[in-house]
Amino acid sequence: MRDALLGLAENPALTDDLFARLVASGDEDLLYALAGREHLTTSQTGALLAVGDPTLTRHLVRSGLVPWPDLPEDHPGRALDAVIGGIAPPAVWWEVATDPDPEVRQEVAYALDAPPEIVAALAHDTNPKVVVGAAGNPRLPPGLLHGLARHPDTVVREAVAQNENAPAELLSALLADGGHPAPTRCGACHRRETACPDHTPGVRRTRLAAACHPAVPPAGLAAFLDAPEVGAVTTFAARTDLPAAFLDRLAEHPSADVRAVIAAHPAAPEALLRTLATDADPEVRRALAENPAVPLDLLTAVAAHERLPGEPAPRIESAAEAELRGLAASRTAQVRALVADRVELPGDLVAQLAADPDPGVARRIAARPELGPDTLITLVERHGPAVFSAVARHPGCPTALLHRMAAEATTGRRVLRDIARHPASRPETLLLCLAAEAPDVRRYAAAHPALPVPVLESMVDGPEGELARAAAENPALPEALMERIVTRAPRGASHPPRCAPRPPSG
Repeated sequence: MRDALLGLAENPALTDDLFARLVASGDEDLLYALAGREHLTTSQTGALLAVGDPTLTRHLVRSGLVPWPDLPEDHPGRALDAVIGGIAPPAVWWEVATDPDPEVRQEVAYALDAPPEIVAALAHDTNPKVVVGAAGNPRLPPGLLHGLARHPDTVVREAVAQNENAPAELLSALLADGGHPAPTRCGACHRRETACPDHTPGVRRTRLAAACHPAVPPAGLAAFLDAPEVGAVTTFAARTDLPAAFLDRLAEHPSADVRAVIAAHPAAPEALLRTLATDADPEVRRALAENPAVPLDLLTAVAAHERLPGEPAPRIESAAEAELRGLAASRTAQVRALVADRVELPGDLVAQLAADPDPGVARRIAARPELGPDTLITLVERHGPAVFSAVARHPGCPTALLHRMAAEATTGRRVLRDIARHPASRPETLLLCLAAEAPDVRRYAAAHPALPVPVLESMVDGPEGELARAAAENPALPEALMERIVTRAPRGASHPPRCAPRPPSG
């Protein structure tokens, strides 16, 4: 019954009365499940707040659910929680910004809704970790960034380079050599009693942070085109203002991730794209399909040899109607499939692709909302299990067709999962899903509102905990059955406290 109680705590149809009775049980797991509900009413929040559990109260306050006047004065961390939750009056901001605990001041320094004058004050804090938070905070008055860029600690300079308001000339200076004067401390020094002899890694991190900033002038990136720090290189490689010579260099980077960024780059010259189409790494070749400027002949050549993702290709989205019709008549099935992925298509092309003999094209077209029930039935009859998954995701899939696919012996877990979640699935179809071996399919079926009440009742009382929990979350659960579950709730049960509530399901 414990699993059913936890599921009921997350049931969107739970009444305020039953909610209050679950709170009164005192069970910590139930309390945190209740606190994790997607929507809490004022009365529900009040009932949880009245429990007096500091961790639970902290979650409620930091979620912005408790007005400042309702926050208990004896709550530990009252001021900081109110600040983080966005409910604190101005005087409370100053209270936490001057707290003797540097960890409290650090949290305030990172707060994105902190008043600028608070962030400015914390930028002069004696603790470098607090200064780091202020230096990277976009609410910091920009005039203070220049001074912080000369801070003796590289971790502060790195935060300056990450501040979205950092000016171009300051970023250029940090990119060049980490800034002047030379730093006297870095991140490694904080773990030593004395300063480390070499701050080079900290300087490097500062320069890389500046390289990743969108406002840094691209000319300064020349020294980083071959850098081994792939994450930083892929960040600035996507910039649209890079010189053509930079793109050529980046296209020869040892990392396929970097070369893939250039393959998808809208400013990459055609000759460079044709070179990348022969790259040894398939991810680089596939990235060409994401390039909005890729020539159609190159895109179709790649599609003929590579398995492309089932997403609308930017170049297909911008194609003229004549181009679309030419592609839809291609001898290559995956090229026709690219057309089927386009968001908007003329009606006759939708019909043409729905009649395509290739299963891959049929899978791409089957989920389009323009297709009616008769066409979906035809697709299933023509292609069988190859299109089941796409058809099962169609919002207008007929109930009879959902049942027919679920009844097929060869129907796999992914298809059954989509059927179990489909709003049109009827009770007998859901029973087929409940008979599946896959636990996730059974959980989705147990949570479906069309499931008969006797079946829900049997699962709530059954031995399978996950099914009992899913059934108890079902919004179609009768109130009488909810009442019965609550009546069995233990009183004052003690369980290890949680730091945060369980995320909402679904």
